[in-house]
Amino acid sequence: MANKRIAAGPAAGSAPPFSRPLPVGQLNRDGDTPFRVAADPSECAALALFLGVARLDRLSFAGFISPVGGDGWRIRGRLIAKIEQRCVVSLEPVRSRHDLEIERLYVPASLLGSTREVSIGLDDDDGPDPYDDSLDPAMLAVETLVLAIDPYPRAAGAELPDVAGGATGREETSGPFSALAALRQRSAKGNG
Repeated sequence: MANKRIAAGPAAGSAPPFSRPLPVGQLNRDGDTPFRVAADPSECAALALFLGVARLDRLSFAGFISPVGGDGWRIRGRLIAKIEQRCVVSLEPVRSRHDLEIERLYVPASLLGSTREVSIGLDDDDGPDPYDDSLDPAMLAVETLVLAIDPYPRAAGAELPDVAGGATGREETSGPFSALAALRQRSAKGNG
């Protein structure tokens, strides 16, 4: 499954407070290297601030890092996160659970700027990401979660007021748009 990428988190210019870099020299070049990363309670609290959510109760990512070709690596695994946000209408808590499959291809940064051919599979819609001397599954988990979070969460049954007709659904009788509403009513009567 292809994932979109972000250059920086919501707090532009700041790195997410959850990182677990794995040196590529320690990865198995002949097969899969299993990994499991999980945010501890203090990292969850810092990540909640970074993500702009009320609470992050869980963030874990487990899977495998596999060699691809001569220099590339593929991270694939399952991310599980539990978050709490505030409803954009009522400010009530909105809880969600994210259970996502992630797959990302990495190639040496030096290859992306060169004319040397980089071979990727048909499933790699977004193309490969660069790496220098390590891969960070924790950062990949945070990037993926940023894109999965609902930017406008709503509690069950929460509805926005009718903006066109006011909170009650009726036309405004005073204020800056009352003259416009009256003109619209007269125009409708004259054309009817």
